[in-house]
Amino acid sequence: MPPPAIQKSRKWMGFALGAALLLALAGGEIALNSSRDPKVTIGGHDEVYYYRRATKEDALQLGEALKATGFFNGRGTNVLLWEGGGPTTVSFVVADGAWDHPSAISNFTEIGRRIAHSVGGFPIQVHLIDSGRAIRKKMTVGKATIGNKDILYYFGTATAANAQALGQALQSAGYFADRGFTVALLKGEGTVISFVVQEGSWDNPDVAATLDRLVRQVAVSAGGLPIELRLLNRDMEIKKEFAVR
Repeated sequence: MPPPAIQKSRKWMGFALGAALLLALAGGEIALNSSRDPKVTIGGHDEVYYYRRATKEDALQLGEALKATGFFNGRGTNVLLWEGGGPTTVSFVVADGAWDHPSAISNFTEIGRRIAHSVGGFPIQVHLIDSGRAIRKKMTVGKATIGNKDILYYFGTATAANAQALGQALQSAGYFADRGFTVALLKGEGTVISFVVQEGSWDNPDVAATLDRLVRQVAVSAGGLPIELRLLNRDMEIKKEFAVR
């Protein structure tokens, strides 16, 4: 069998999916836009609605974080913030069917990772909801420290227990050795294991081959093969990806 093809580089955060697909619906078009719903406006058009224990200041911090990621850019996008009674939840109102896009989990969990600091830190829940507030997809965005310095993010349907299992396997394999390495586990679009690597090393076939062998070694801890292997830069943007079967 020929080796798996390495696909072209693309960003983890897939705003390139297109406004027509993932554009959150404008406030005037959705049921949640009510004078009774507390909200803040960011940049004149984008809005964060906030509920339960969330405050106006919490919503403003989230809005500024979303603006920094590029998700809030004046299109009239709506996001809901819930705090209290469990993990903080950030809900994105998306166009019909956007929640079923193949990259929806990757894209929105990465947004969640980038904004988690603004809502009190990990873990958080990210929901994709329709215009009637019905939840169409639930995703976890979490972070585990393995040893003292190595980081393992877990996304989608992956749990803290899944992250610990993979982290221990990476320790046993000698990859996690308190050198400050970062790995991400994503479940929900199959299983994806991503490694943050040094600049340019994603073009080194020896690096790809080494990580391929590592993924095969730890695959059982992540639920078994097949696994999508991704090489990321320091901004956690995808530079290379290929299937390990």
